[in-house]
Amino acid sequence: MNLTHALHRALRLWPDQVMTVDGDRVRTTRETVDRVARLAGALAGAGVAEGDRVAIVAVNCDRHHEVIFASWWAGAVANPVNTRWSATEIAFALNDSGSEVVFLDDSFVAMGPELRRRVPGLRVLVHCGRGEVPEGMVAYEDFVAGGEPLEDARRDGDDLALLLYTGGTTGTPKGVMVTHRSFGTSLLSYQIAGSSVKPGGTTMLTAPLFHIGALLSWYAQTILGGSLVFVPGFVPEQVLRTIQDHGVTSCALVPAMIQRLYEHPDFDSYDVSSLEFIGYGAAGTPQSQLEAALKHFPTTSLVHVYGMTETGVLTSLSGEEHRRGGPRLRSAGLPTPMVELAVVDPEGNTLPPGAVGEVVTRGDHVMAGYWNQPQATAEALRDGWLHTGDGGYLDEDGYLYIVDRIKDMIITGGENVYSAEVENALASHPAVETSAVIGLPDAEWGERVHAVVVLRDGFTATAEEIRAHAKTLIAGYKAPRSVEFVPAMPVSGTGKILKRELRAAHDTSQEQTS
Repeated sequence: MNLTHALHRALRLWPDQVMTVDGDRVRTTRETVDRVARLAGALAGAGVAEGDRVAIVAVNCDRHHEVIFASWWAGAVANPVNTRWSATEIAFALNDSGSEVVFLDDSFVAMGPELRRRVPGLRVLVHCGRGEVPEGMVAYEDFVAGGEPLEDARRDGDDLALLLYTGGTTGTPKGVMVTHRSFGTSLLSYQIAGSSVKPGGTTMLTAPLFHIGALLSWYAQTILGGSLVFVPGFVPEQVLRTIQDHGVTSCALVPAMIQRLYEHPDFDSYDVSSLEFIGYGAAGTPQSQLEAALKHFPTTSLVHVYGMTETGVLTSLSGEEHRRGGPRLRSAGLPTPMVELAVVDPEGNTLPPGAVGEVVTRGDHVMAGYWNQPQATAEALRDGWLHTGDGGYLDEDGYLYIVDRIKDMIITGGENVYSAEVENALASHPAVETSAVIGLPDAEWGERVHAVVVLRDGFTATAEEIRAHAKTLIAGYKAPRSVEFVPAMPVSGTGKILKRELRAAHDTSQEQTS
């Protein structure tokens, strides 16, 4: 599959339809394709050749849309960089990828001089924000205007399309090599399964576009026709107003964002009836949280997707399944049609239904490997299977349940404890906003179950109350032996809780142990 096909199709079918909305900037398909062709020409004029990497460090915006498509149009590889990283981490990604042309928006222009010092191969810095153009940078509109429209390179198949650096939950980020084929396969599989994007609809993009889930939503709406409304970050009032003002039909959010919307004091004053789909991805989302979301968005279908940067979408749980409710709300759903998925033991043997093991997958949706990291690639891709590092099980009907990261499983007193199960129990306590469960060394038990808890504003709770509540829902040995209250969780650029940081900090944390 050639990913620029989405633009050619849109130009043929809907040339004068609004394609992008970014504040007061509204552009049709015809305008967008012309700008992409010129931007691709400008990239070529700046020395970008086929296969080269083009980086963008920017919050969601219409220029993000243009840069990624122009990179593909020029035959290059788009490298959307995590906007939650420090200058040191961003410099690492730019050096590792060899990106020589970098687009920075207003939020990151101050890093320009430091990036020039840290990234010797950096040749062109393009300012893609709305503010004044800093010295030493090229204005985005001047860069586009100076480019001669380039003919589409039409790279496809196993040609590299995206270089996406992992959020770093396990340490040094790795560049995931996503090909035109793997991205297109994941998209097609997701659409066949019934994604959260409506043909001819309006997708609001608030999840960051360095994340594979956001990129799939973005591309799906482009190829299906319709409009893209860019929101630079998650602010509940702005998101609610955008849904109302633009008649948004779909968006992708994490469960905590959905919760912040319906708990906003002015939620009922906004008209969100246009919203037909909310796609979300988070293993182990508490059932109580999902039930509350369904109550507050009665006409909206929630669609749960499970996957990762290395694989795209692996499974989905449909809106119909959400409305049906019951224990399957705890599942990640069924494998999407073009995905082969299994649960295996440490020796690679397929396990029967109900048995917990590692989730593995193979097929055209899987990454080509990790950039410049053959050892890490060999560890992840073994015997044709991508090993996800997630622990889970399949039920008799093929629904996948994620229980934990394999490395996060806690062994206490010889018993296996999966943090997701404990976190789900804690989530039903009225005072708990979020929690993370980790294993800490224990002289008697080997490891003890330790809960890190963020309380809701205005609520209080003691460690004993938290433990007692957990014991009403799960076995006593699974309940936290110690509880730590914190104001906020450390999270990665994709919103995942960084348990390694919680482990590293536990010696100095304020614990309440019973």
